[in-house]
Amino acid sequence: MKHFHIKRGEKATRQGAPKQDVIEEQGAVSVALLGSDMPGLRPKFEVEEGERVQAGQVLFRDRRHREVAYVSPISGNVATLSFGARRTLSACILTSDGEVAHSPRVVPVGADDGFAIREVLQGSGMWSAFRTRPFGRTPVPDARPEAVFVNACHASPLAPDPRIVLAGKEDVFARGLALLTKLTEGPVFLCQLPGAPLSKGDDRLEVASFSGTMAAGLSGTHIDRLRPVRAGMEVWSIGYQDVIAIGHLFETGLFMGDRVIAISGTGALPARLVRTSLGAKIAEVCQPEERACALAGDALTGRDAAYLGRFHSQITVPDGPVRQRKRFWQANRAAIPSALVPTGALDHALAPDILPVPLLRALSIGDSETAERLGCLALIEEDVAALSRHCTSGSRYDVLLRLVLDDLMADAA
Repeated sequence: MKHFHIKRGEKATRQGAPKQDVIEEQGAVSVALLGSDMPGLRPKFEVEEGERVQAGQVLFRDRRHREVAYVSPISGNVATLSFGARRTLSACILTSDGEVAHSPRVVPVGADDGFAIREVLQGSGMWSAFRTRPFGRTPVPDARPEAVFVNACHASPLAPDPRIVLAGKEDVFARGLALLTKLTEGPVFLCQLPGAPLSKGDDRLEVASFSGTMAAGLSGTHIDRLRPVRAGMEVWSIGYQDVIAIGHLFETGLFMGDRVIAISGTGALPARLVRTSLGAKIAEVCQPEERACALAGDALTGRDAAYLGRFHSQITVPDGPVRQRKRFWQANRAAIPSALVPTGALDHALAPDILPVPLLRALSIGDSETAERLGCLALIEEDVAALSRHCTSGSRYDVLLRLVLDDLMADAA
């Protein structure tokens, strides 16, 4: 098993780490599928506001690729369907009715039938669990990646321990990994923390461990060390809980809409693990004392939000008054950004070997050509979150990177 110790990036803190031995059950009353998790998606809704839906029922499809469906994680009613700019998805919000009802079961397919496996994943709502590099999008239906990266390496001590989440589900996880090997002719990389392998490696599954800074938990870091992105290639990343959900889908025929998240941080009362729904409303999962300052995501990639994102496994609750919290997260910057001043913190914020200051300048002025030469195709929003936190200019480099990636994707089409 290969091991990589990551020295660059932000150091993790253990203050406010959750107890990793008990998982509380906390069903959400409201959940949301957010357009921010699906850049560029133009939905074709198959339900209407007020309509009752079952868990696993199709809510909408990708207008460009009708094979790719997005499904409800809970049984309940459709509360809101809203569009963003250019008819892209803004949010699809659902409210639970307290019942447990599933849409019809998926017919199991053979483990060796790669085409049928793709059809099931696309039609059952699991295709959106994959993110591409470059561009950070949901893969097109017929894409074949050169490798698939499974992220079971949450370097932050405040995140759920994958070993606790996987306890009792090892066989389902192994089944999910085996299914991933049918989607690519290349390797499937299982990236984890140091220790015993979470699953047995073979000629198609390679296990690698990462340690060090919080950047060790980012899929972009894993890809940079194991299979760097270059022109004309594509790799995919997926979270380990989604791999469990894929194994569960092919074992039972049912969509698995729940996830284990950590509610942690110095302000969490107490820090704990919770099993809730994908896209759960944060105010309904947290205790009343936590709601005013709870943030979706971890200390590196977190954001102010009302709902958990598709790829979040953590709610962070910082301590202190709201003004101090906002200053810590650098969420309320000046309306007009100040000058970009190179600092030592910027030089060590990115784990990939990319010159940060020239990249920030290119992103700031929308110079897509220069940003591409500097290596921006290897990055997505979570990879540059640390740059936004340390840069004196007050710029949101995750937003600027998304604009450049969309521009480059349009040119490549």
